Amino acid sequence: MKNFFKTLILSLLMASSALVANAQDPHFSQYTASPLYLNPAMTGVFGCNYRLTMIYRSQWSSVLRDEAVPMFRTTGASYDMRFNKGIWKNDAFGVGVMFLNDVAGASRFGTNQLNFSFSYLKSLNRQGNNFLSLGFQGGAAQRSMTGDLRFGNQFNGEGYDPTLPSQEVVNFDNFMFFDINTGLFWFYAPKKRVNYYAGVFAYHLNRPSQSFYGGNEAKMYMRIGFSGGLQFPMSRQVDLIPHLLFMTQGPAIETNLGTMIKWFFDPSSPTGNAFYFGPQYRIVRGIDSPLNSEALILGAKMDINSFTVGLSYDLNFSQLTDASNARGGFEVSAQYIGCFKKKNKLFCPRF
Repeated sequence: MKNFFKTLILSLLMASSALVANAQDPHFSQYTASPLYLNPAMTGVFGCNYRLTMIYRSQWSSVLRDEAVPMFRTTGASYDMRFNKGIWKNDAFGVGVMFLNDVAGASRFGTNQLNFSFSYLKSLNRQGNNFLSLGFQGGAAQRSMTGDLRFGNQFNGEGYDPTLPSQEVVNFDNFMFFDINTGLFWFYAPKKRVNYYAGVFAYHLNRPSQSFYGGNEAKMYMRIGFSGGLQFPMSRQVDLIPHLLFMTQGPAIETNLGTMIKWFFDPSSPTGNAFYFGPQYRIVRGIDSPLNSEALILGAKMDINSFTVGLSYDLNFSQLTDASNARGGFEVSAQYIGCFKKKNKLFCPRF
């Protein structure tokens, strides 16, 4: 009976990848490690001239391991640059490009997306430490489904039986769609160990169709949200960095509440090497489900010169706990921030 319920949950996961994920975006626990995917207005928001980021997430391996089904995998990468020559003094603008690849479960429901970003950073004071950024992003994506699908007619009462006919007509052709996104982002850094930031964003403004059969019946929901945080000293060598992310996409809602403790290797160098660790709590509301706890996220990262490397793991507490054994998703991220000939005048939070 336990195997039956596990197989039933597995089938629901795969049905979700085939039928629901076309209207929902993948997400990252280390959401600030993928800034252009979080908010187009974060393009160019960093302390030097150029930034390269990479992030990888895998999840549900504990559920799918015994079924010979691929994990849910998401990979993101971006490159952006900031130019300190705006219309007015202390202003700047940023340009960037972002790539996302997502593959979900046995259906291999896949997404390949390429977006280009532009932002304008308006200085709000003469000191050049208070900015409001407006960003726009546009690009194209491809959807595909190349794996095996399992249907209810193929369950024999104990488990999945591939010899049973599905009684379904399945013919999924790859398709492409265009995407338009925008956002606002504000940050203020009065001191190098004190900063505040907040942003709002809206993705899929054009609500592109997600139907494999053409037509406009299955339009993607807009993803609208808010993110914010601050950093302040707790002691000579330790800072606290609480942060928040709220997103809604159609009937789905996701809220992340967390904090990081930042420990400086050298407290006399507030922009130098440091180690971060802390928890994060995710609350979600899915399609036809109430608001509930989804995961406790344990994360750590380290600043090493121009590099930042991060690790996180999701402990799952959702309705899939019986099948997942509380094991959820693993993420690893890397970021490199580089300067040209000399340091930039702009100082902003290091995400």
